Amino acid sequence: MNEIGNNLKRTRLLKDLSLKQAGNLLNMSATAISKYEKGLIIPDSKKIIEFANAYNVTTVELLKIYNKPSLNFSSFRKKKILTGENLNLLKDVIENKIANYLEVIELMDFNQNHLEFKKYSCTNKNEIESIVDNFRKKINISDIQPISDLTSLLENLGIIIIEIKNINNKFNGFDGFSEIINNMPIITILEDQLDGARQRFTIAHELGHLLLNIKESDEEKICNKFASALLMPKQAVINEIGRKRKNISLFEITSFVKEYKVSYTATTNRLKELNIISEFTYKKLQKEIHDKIKISTITPEKSFEFKRLVHKLESSDFITFNKACELLGETTDEYNEENNNYWYKHYNWFI
Repeated sequence: MNEIGNNLKRTRLLKDLSLKQAGNLLNMSATAISKYEKGLIIPDSKKIIEFANAYNVTTVELLKIYNKPSLNFSSFRKKKILTGENLNLLKDVIENKIANYLEVIELMDFNQNHLEFKKYSCTNKNEIESIVDNFRKKINISDIQPISDLTSLLENLGIIIIEIKNINNKFNGFDGFSEIINNMPIITILEDQLDGARQRFTIAHELGHLLLNIKESDEEKICNKFASALLMPKQAVINEIGRKRKNISLFEITSFVKEYKVSYTATTNRLKELNIISEFTYKKLQKEIHDKIKISTITPEKSFEFKRLVHKLESSDFITFNKACELLGETTDEYNEENNNYWYKHYNWFI
C-alpha cells in the first residue's frame, strides 16, 4: 500500500504542478518527488509538513487512508478530450469522494429513509413514457408539475449525489457517472457547472442508468429520453403547450424553460418527440433560439447533504471536530467560517 505517495501525487496533479515545479517548491529534485510518490521514499513527519505547506493543504489530507470501494465505472460518460493522466486522476478523486460518503453513512447511528430501489425493464424507447409515469407515481409526484429541485428530491429518496470540483479544468469533458454500491445508488457530476439546465439533465440521465434495465443496445439515447420525460412529463407539456401546434412564440418556449428548468434544446426536442410540432416548426424554433438566446438563465442546483450529515455527526458528538474537518477536506478555520457564514446569511433576521 502506498497511500501517502498516492495522496502526494493526486494533490500535486490537482495543483497543476509538474514534478519539476513541485521540486522547485520543496527545494528537491523532480526525481526525489517521484520517489516519494511511488513509495520508494517514505516521508517523515517533518517532510509531510513541508509537502503540506508547499501544496497549501492540510497534513491530514496527505496522511488520510481512504477505504476505497470497488467501482466498475460501467456508466461513466466522458468526451474524447478527457484522457490519460486527467482521466485516471478523476477516477481517483471519485473513489475518494465516495469513500468519504460511505464512511459518513457507516458512522451514522440513525436511519435514513431510502427509496425501495426497483429496476424497470426497458426493451425499447417506447416504454419510457409509462416507466416515467410509474416512477413519478411511486415517489408521489404529479405528472403535471415540474420538478423544482431535482437534487434535493433524489437525495430525499436516498440517492447520493456527489459533486466533483473541476480544479484547474482538469476534468473538462466529464459528463457523469452512476453506480449502485453497497445497495446505495450514487450519481456523480461536476460541481462547477454554469448551466443549471444541463446539470439537471445530466442528473436525470444518470438516474436513468440506475433505474433502467435496458435490453436495447443504445442505452445513452434511452437514458436521454428518460431524462427528458422525467423533467418534462408528457401530460404537463400538453397542458402547457397543447397537443398540436403549427407555430409557437419564443416567449412561450422561454416561459416553459424557466418553469421546468430545462434547456431550450431539450424543450424543442421534447415537443418534436411528442409530435406537438412538425420538423419545419422545430427547425424554425432552433434558428430563432440560436439567433436570439445567448446564455442560460437556469441556476445550477447545489447538494448540501454530505455537509449536512457531517455537521450533524459533529454536533451530535458522533465524530470529533477534527474528524469533521478531515471528512470535508477543510481546515478548522474554513469549517468555522462556513458555519458562521451560513448562520449569518440565513438566520440574521432573528437579530
